[in-house]
Amino acid sequence: MEALSRREDTEVLESVKSEALKACDDRVKAFADCATGRTFTLPFVCKDKLDDMQNCMRDYMTQDRMDAAKLDYIANRSEKGKEAVEALRKSRAERLRKMAGLKEESSRPS
Repeated sequence: MEALSRREDTEVLESVKSEALKACDDRVKAFADCATGRTFTLPFVCKDKLDDMQNCMRDYMTQDRMDAAKLDYIANRSEKGKEAVEALRKSRAERLRKMAGLKEESSRPS
């Protein structure tokens, strides 16, 4: 798989983080409402809301989602990238079929 530059990797991370914030919007809003007007008491009073927001973000930003976003970025970057991504997806699918004990689709009887 093609490697991403540091700038590209940061772009992908920011994109997934933005999607996570949208997906966790209700929890982010609850934490923001709790934090409004607080300074010293914020960590104590809003700890549950902060934990809830962070758990939602962590659950959304899985390694699989990050890898998929990187593959999409590479695929959209160039034609060569599209070919590399398709080859990688095909090899992953084949590996999963082998792990599951399934035979090739072409060898199935009609």
